[in-house]
Amino acid sequence: MSKSKFLNFSKKYPFLKKLYFTYNVYIRNFKFLKNGSQFQEDKFILQNFPEKFKGSYLDIGCFHPTRHNNTYSLYKKGWKGINIDMNPLSIELFKFCRSRDTNLNLAISNDNSEKTVYFLGDLNTQNTLDYNQLNYLKKHHNVKEEDILEKKIQTQNINSVLEKFNLKNIDFMNLDVEGHEIEILSTINFSKININFLCVEMINHNEDSIEKGKKIHSYLTENQYKVVKKFDFNYIYKKI
Repeated sequence: MSKSKFLNFSKKYPFLKKLYFTYNVYIRNFKFLKNGSQFQEDKFILQNFPEKFKGSYLDIGCFHPTRHNNTYSLYKKGWKGINIDMNPLSIELFKFCRSRDTNLNLAISNDNSEKTVYFLGDLNTQNTLDYNQLNYLKKHHNVKEEDILEKKIQTQNINSVLEKFNLKNIDFMNLDVEGHEIEILSTINFSKININFLCVEMINHNEDSIEKGKKIHSYLTENQYKVVKKFDFNYIYKKI
């Protein structure tokens, strides 16, 4: 039984849903409960704020509330924020264990329109709106054509979310949307919102992705950001 079918079945038996969420958040991912980040990005962010500071974050492409998550340690320190992912199951897991946060099942892009998502699984980090990223997955992650399900999905501009929740100051923004980062960043009006630290995933695997990375760096530099730390393919920018 697939995860989605199981969740539909568990609506009839709520205790099964709770058991499934407990397993996927805490038991299966026990080793991530102390440190959620993949490369200790969370520790670096926390080092830049006072010990008892309780800040705010925006996590786009949040994926999982504990595993490889750059805001989980912040949440445990009393921070709170908004988590966004286009995968419904991801957001169900966030609602289960991160109740202080606002958790939104949305696909964020540069506009409000219908786009194609290349879907690899109910809880897969590699679901993407970017065709170039899909080619990278085929070449480097052994993703086969039969593994890919193309779906139509409605996207939203990030500014509609920022305006709806009246977000004007964010201490930390995490952006990991599998090759679709520049489409989101380029629509943010940094004159209307202050983001102190920003972590962006940039995987430079071919000419197209390298060019996107250059555009990201150029746009952030123009908006008074500089790179202060690099963790593998994650770049942390700070407002200067």
